[in-house]
Amino acid sequence: MPVLLPVLFLFAGGTWFVIGLLVSPRDMSLLGRVVATVFYAGVMTAFFGVWISRARRRAGGATQLTDVQRGLKRGEVPEDADLGRWSATVEEHHRQLRQSLWSGPVVFGVMIVLALCLALTSTPWWWFGVAIFVAFLLFSVITTPRALAKAEVVREELRRRANRR
Repeated sequence: MPVLLPVLFLFAGGTWFVIGLLVSPRDMSLLGRVVATVFYAGVMTAFFGVWISRARRRAGGATQLTDVQRGLKRGEVPEDADLGRWSATVEEHHRQLRQSLWSGPVVFGVMIVLALCLALTSTPWWWFGVAIFVAFLLFSVITTPRALAKAEVVREELRRRANRR
């Protein structure tokens, strides 16, 4: 985690700074943009730091969370898995995926419409936003059902092992 947070700070701050320069280069002085960037990156780093540490704690540590994520990606449960912790983490992941089935397309659809309106009425840089949101929409529509199917396989395996005890 100590290595992740500075990288997250630099990524969030760099992205915010570059997007601000591209979209509205004359709206703010360079010093003001730097201050806003540091504030934004700090808030985002704190938010995601707390979020990641809570997820790790609930899963039983960083290694355990990585094992569960690997299992969900592959659709399999290792023989030495802690059924209690795995079940709780997989259930939470499954709930999030079920919500993403409808929320992903809705959010990215709204963002596409917003970016289109801004591209037509504001700067042409928003066409990149349209392209990015279309890519996110396609990614969401394609990968979420696949991930949900693998999570369901892992859930069934965990249930089978729990009933076998």
